[in-house]
Amino acid sequence: MRLKIKHILVSITLTFLLLSCRKFDQAGSLPEPGIALTFDDDYIDNWYKYLPLLDSLNVKATFYISNYHKFSPLQVQKLKTIEAHGNEIGYHTTNHIDIPKYIDRYGLDQLVKNEINPDLVQMRIDGFNPQVFAYPYGAHNLESDNLLLDIFKSIRYLNGSPNFAKSLTSSNKELRLYGMELDLSSKRKDWMYDELINSARENGNCFILVGHRIENGNTNLKVPLYRLLHVINKVKEMNMRFYTVSDISRK
Repeated sequence: MRLKIKHILVSITLTFLLLSCRKFDQAGSLPEPGIALTFDDDYIDNWYKYLPLLDSLNVKATFYISNYHKFSPLQVQKLKTIEAHGNEIGYHTTNHIDIPKYIDRYGLDQLVKNEINPDLVQMRIDGFNPQVFAYPYGAHNLESDNLLLDIFKSIRYLNGSPNFAKSLTSSNKELRLYGMELDLSSKRKDWMYDELINSARENGNCFILVGHRIENGNTNLKVPLYRLLHVINKVKEMNMRFYTVSDISRK
């Protein structure tokens, strides 16, 4: 009886360890493991403020833009400067709407007419060429996925699940990405980022991260500067690469 109980306990322990590994591990094939830092919305003045810091650390990121039609000429120029420094400019809808709810109410044609085309066209007129898309609130459905994958190289969701490994890409030809949030609002623990960076290094992955503001703002929708620097420094210490989203998206 005791032997049987011992075998059961061993089996439970091994199962737990296997599930824990799967939670943080994903088989990958990238010869240069790394991370992709992404920032969402329209916090152009905040991002521009921290551009010298990112430059000094040789960090490249992807900025998914919403509300572009509200940018002042100076803010447009700031965005151009951010791009000129090697960062990528992606797209995040015109008015930062919940896409599935919008489709339910107005349909796909109106989504394209009112939320995809307006700012995307204006950005192209102004010299930008967004190739990648991120969903506001991470909200999506099959209809919107099929539509947007005809327009963009990849689409990014949010990974709010306990399966952290979903935020690890396996190749540089991805269509769908799941970003883990860096913001205070995510309630993620710092050790989780360390585990996933280690896993990406060991397994040949790119770890996808999502933030909004950097440090400033009376809100939890911001990345604490200490956390951002910790992640960046760990990546550099491990000789890993900073990817833009297009780098790891289908070609």
